[in-house]
Amino acid sequence: MLELYHWEPNSFFLKPMIALAEKGVEFRSCYFDPTNFEQFNPDFPASAESGLQLEREGPVLVHDGAIISSSFFMLEYIAEAFPGPRLLPADAYQRYRMHAWGQQTALSLASPVTSLGCARYLVPALQARATTLRVRLATIEPLERRATWAALLEAEQGGAVSAARGRLRLPIDRIEAALADSPWLTGPEYSIADIDAFAMLMALPTLAPDVVNAAATPRILDFLARMRARPAVCAALAHSRTGRPQEAFVPGPEASRWG
Repeated sequence: MLELYHWEPNSFFLKPMIALAEKGVEFRSCYFDPTNFEQFNPDFPASAESGLQLEREGPVLVHDGAIISSSFFMLEYIAEAFPGPRLLPADAYQRYRMHAWGQQTALSLASPVTSLGCARYLVPALQARATTLRVRLATIEPLERRATWAALLEAEQGGAVSAARGRLRLPIDRIEAALADSPWLTGPEYSIADIDAFAMLMALPTLAPDVVNAAATPRILDFLARMRARPAVCAALAHSRTGRPQEAFVPGPEASRWG
C-alpha cells in the first residue's frame, strides 16, 4: 500500500504529488492540516528519521509500512521505486547536477521562500486563533518544534521579510542563469530537480514580485509556465481543498542554520 500524508499542494507537499502523478502511481491521499498541528497526533506516521528531517511538518510517504520523509529524498525514492517515465537523468554528470540543484534548493531557496510565505499568509491566520492554538501548542514535543510555532504566534512584520527577500536573489540568479543554457535545470532532460525547484518557485511571482518578474527573470517565468502546463502538475494541484494552494506555507529549514 502507498499512502501520502500531505497538506495543500505547495512547497514541500507539492513535490511528491507531482512525481507520483508523473509516474501514474495510485496512492491513498491522507490530507492533514499542519496549522492545526495534526502532524502531532498520535496516529500520524513517524520515525526517528521523519522527526529529525529539516522540513519538520511533512509530507510523509508510507510504502508498505516503510516511512519516507524529506521531500527531495522522497522524489528520488519515487523515481527509483515505481515504473513509468524516467525522472532521473541517465547521464552521470546530469545526475550529479540533479543532486547539486536539490542541495541548492534545500540550503538557499527553501528558507527565504517559506519565511516570506509564512509572514504573508500563515502568521496572520495563526494570530487570529492564538488563544486556542496556545493550548494545543503546550502539548507539542519536541521543544524545538514547539518553539518554532510559538515564534510565529508572536511574529511581527518588518526586517525579517526584507532579509528573506535579500537571501532570495542569489539562488534566483543561479536558476535564471542555468535556464539560459538548457530548458531544464540538469540539461535537456526533465527530472526531479525541476519538480523540486518548481514547488518552491511557484508562489514567488506573488510573494516577491520585485525579485521574480518578467524583466528580471523571464526564463524562470517561462519555466513556471511550462511546468504548470504539465498534466502531472495539473493533477497534483487538483488535490487542493482550499483553491489557494499558493498561500499554504509552514516553517521550513532555519535561515540561521542554512542561510
